[in-house]
Amino acid sequence: MITLNKLSISNMFSYGQNNEIDLSSNKITQLTAPNGSGKSSIALILQELLYSKNIKSIKKADILNRYIKGDTWSGKLAFTVEDKNYVVEVKRTKTQSKVKFFEQTDSKIIDLTEHKIPDTYKKIQDLIGLDFEIFSQLTYQSSTDLLEFLKATDTNRKKFLINLFNLEKYPNIGEIIKLKLSESEKTSFKLDGELKSVKDYTKESLEDVKDYLDNALIEDKKSLIEVPIINEEIRNQLATEKNKVNEYESLCKKIDKNNLYIKEREKLNFNISLSEPEKITRIYNSQKELNDEVTALAISQRNLEKVLTNLDITDKCYACGQSIDNSQAVHLKSNLEEDLFKNKSKATQLLTASIDLENNIKKYENKVKEWENNKKDIEKFEQLSQFIDSTIPTEYPDFNTLKKDIQVLQDELKIQEIQREEAIEFNEKIKTHNTKVDTLIEQKRYFLARQELLNNDILNLKSKIKNLNILRKAFSTTGIVAFKLENLTKELEIVINDYLANLSDGQFQVVFRLTGEKLNIIVINNGQESPIETVSGGEFSRIQTAILLAIRNVLSKIGGNYINLLFLDEITGVLDEAGKEKLIEILQEENNLNIFLISHDFTHPLIDKINIIKNNNISCLE
Repeated sequence: MITLNKLSISNMFSYGQNNEIDLSSNKITQLTAPNGSGKSSIALILQELLYSKNIKSIKKADILNRYIKGDTWSGKLAFTVEDKNYVVEVKRTKTQSKVKFFEQTDSKIIDLTEHKIPDTYKKIQDLIGLDFEIFSQLTYQSSTDLLEFLKATDTNRKKFLINLFNLEKYPNIGEIIKLKLSESEKTSFKLDGELKSVKDYTKESLEDVKDYLDNALIEDKKSLIEVPIINEEIRNQLATEKNKVNEYESLCKKIDKNNLYIKEREKLNFNISLSEPEKITRIYNSQKELNDEVTALAISQRNLEKVLTNLDITDKCYACGQSIDNSQAVHLKSNLEEDLFKNKSKATQLLTASIDLENNIKKYENKVKEWENNKKDIEKFEQLSQFIDSTIPTEYPDFNTLKKDIQVLQDELKIQEIQREEAIEFNEKIKTHNTKVDTLIEQKRYFLARQELLNNDILNLKSKIKNLNILRKAFSTTGIVAFKLENLTKELEIVINDYLANLSDGQFQVVFRLTGEKLNIIVINNGQESPIETVSGGEFSRIQTAILLAIRNVLSKIGGNYINLLFLDEITGVLDEAGKEKLIEILQEENNLNIFLISHDFTHPLIDKINIIKNNNISCLE
């Protein structure tokens, strides 16, 4: 059992701020106001709060009353499901929406709000257990819609009930099945064509294999021959011989170069000994050494003479300046005179040696001059002698034998390479042939397998098409829909006649007759059948009211959950006074149902009344 308790709204549709309405306190409540005041909007608000949509598909931005200041509308609904109390609060601005969902207990409030708004609404709808269409039909009935149903053609009348009882899913499924059937038939046609092609290809493939094998130079698959391996010793020997060729060529170049150096050296002509310049150099060096020694002796002699002179003049030591006695002076003077004599003797010897050296210099000067005149030739001779390698022969070695050996090796290697290439080429032909044979055989296997697969697919598809045809018929308006509609109309017929018996004092009954795509309504007036189009206005209004209440009763059973609220929009306008009294009596007998009669002129002293006042385009509940 679902009980909608209290509704609070601000700035929604034509309403202003802080409007409240108790949805469960009274059995019957009148909602009265002029047209355009917002009577029917309350049902839309309930839909919006619980399902985030409404049957008129009004956008969220258009729900806001454009005549109020601000950009926010809000709504709050308290309801009960199986003795548990819940509250849903919705607040929306131009830029964002907020939805909160709570469970209220005696001791605490439990927040059931999800992170995402759609998830919160899903939780609410799972709790209610009614989809949007069923909820809307259970809580709101309009005489306008029913009038269209009663006055519609037999075909459209049936479509109305299909939609009302949420049976359109079956024809929709039927359309899907019809589409699948069409696709399957197209696929079957395509597979039939492919099967024919495959059969033709299979026949051609078998013929191709036979023709190729019959006409091929190599019949059937053959094994590969062994490819000869080239003797690597021959390769190595040939490489060695080629290295010898390189060495021979290199040696010939060295012989040519060495012979050229020898020839150039032989052109040089000089007779002087290579040692003469060295001798004169040694003489010059000896003379320099003598001169240096003579100079040193002269310096030593002068120093000795100074010391002797000092001894004659003073009694002090020349070196340290200390006083010396006569005996020391005599002894020192004797030693100095002895050293002076030795220096003079040595100087005489050096002078003699110097004269000898000068004579030797004069002796070798002419030879030196001759040597210097031939110096360039001598230097070139020495340079060429350094370049000449005495180990290199002057004649070329024999090359003919080497060439013959190389030619033999090359010929032998060539024969082996040709044999190897011929074997490789032969094997490649064998491979190509074997590949083609494999391909043709595999092609044959493929076409045969494909043929078998297509046969199976076609058989399965034909079975599927058969089943789809059965399902198409089952989900057509003459199948499951007709079956369900027949049962529902019988049940609806019973409930209608229960209400109609009270409204007409047993005068009228209604009978639904389903024939194919049509639904005909027959009115039984005091036992006589007559088309509904022939009844009077008052009789018609009673039938209309009975059908309206019956539809809600049956929808409650279909929905699987009972809800306490029903808005009846302008149904009293088609009833006479007696009919209105009967209606109020019937409505008061409905259990667990809070009914809101929406009208702009009907009043009744026994039922509560809520007026909707509208000033400056803003409505409020009074």
